[in-house]
Amino acid sequence: MALTLTRRVCGKCNKGAGTAMCYGCEQAFCTKHFLEHRQDLSQQMEYIGQEHDVIQRDLTHEQDTHFLITRINQWEQESITKIQIAAQSARTNLQQLLNRPKNNLQTSVSKITEELQSSRELDDYTELDIKRWTDQLQEFRKILDAPISVNIDYEKDSRSAVRLIKINDQQSLDTLYQTSQVPEYNDWISHNSDTFLSERFDDTFGKVILSEGGLVATCAGGHADRSCVCGTSRYSVGVHYIHFRIEQTSTHYHSFFGIINSLEKMTFDIWNSSSFHGWWDLDYSVISGKSNRRLSPETIRMGDDVTLMLDCINRRIQLEHHRTNRTVTMSIDIQLCPFPWKIIVLLLGKDDCVRILQ
Repeated sequence: MALTLTRRVCGKCNKGAGTAMCYGCEQAFCTKHFLEHRQDLSQQMEYIGQEHDVIQRDLTHEQDTHFLITRINQWEQESITKIQIAAQSARTNLQQLLNRPKNNLQTSVSKITEELQSSRELDDYTELDIKRWTDQLQEFRKILDAPISVNIDYEKDSRSAVRLIKINDQQSLDTLYQTSQVPEYNDWISHNSDTFLSERFDDTFGKVILSEGGLVATCAGGHADRSCVCGTSRYSVGVHYIHFRIEQTSTHYHSFFGIINSLEKMTFDIWNSSSFHGWWDLDYSVISGKSNRRLSPETIRMGDDVTLMLDCINRRIQLEHHRTNRTVTMSIDIQLCPFPWKIIVLLLGKDDCVRILQ
């Protein structure tokens, strides 16, 4: 049996003479097209080499910053700025709070400085003066040495990546001096805002009789005696309320409710002092010893309750008349009435009587 041989033809031109086999693509090519085929493979190889070089270059060289990286960088800088602003604000507010007792006492200390210098130069002082100055300086020292408890608040948004801080000034005022290690100082000054104090009458001038442990003051004289009485507490910080009841009042004279600087001596003409501030009646005010009366019916009567508010934070006082629900307010210039303050009540009519309500 004879064998039949099949001749392979060129995959490009279909000619059968002089073909060569490519074992990669398993096609036969004539000499011409075989060379072209190899040239095509060589070009493809060159392209692959170029792609390899590009990838190799990208692997070894830093690429341009991704747009999301740019956004992250921007967020970082904005957050840092917000934190720096919040931190600076907290530092400033804290420093102001720490300096407040010093600032409040500055005018009072300057006043006693002048008294000491004058008395030394004139050699004009007694044991009573020395005791008064000693007591005043001890009061100032207690204020300066009393520790201050400060709270740091965080923003309410718990979803925030960074919770900004702030100094809560009101909270600091609420807790101011609460951790004092001086027991008598905690009795001497109240440090809670919106608190009715355990105030009592103490220092008197003229003819005043104190009873019930200093809760009741009664005038035993008349208008000519200009009788008055001050409270035991001193006020430099916070907001404080003292509740009074007018148990007896004369027809012609009203009781006076107000404040003076705690360094003031109780004298016959105390109501002319520049630190003398308050009210004879709701429409009869006295500012720095100067009266300002409006033509209006008298409001305060026997049996009425009034509340004197001392707002050391905003440097003002307020008198609330409970029966009529009226309130009058007065701003205080601390250059005229420096801290610490003390309350003062004047009783000009015989048997006029005022009670401090606890």
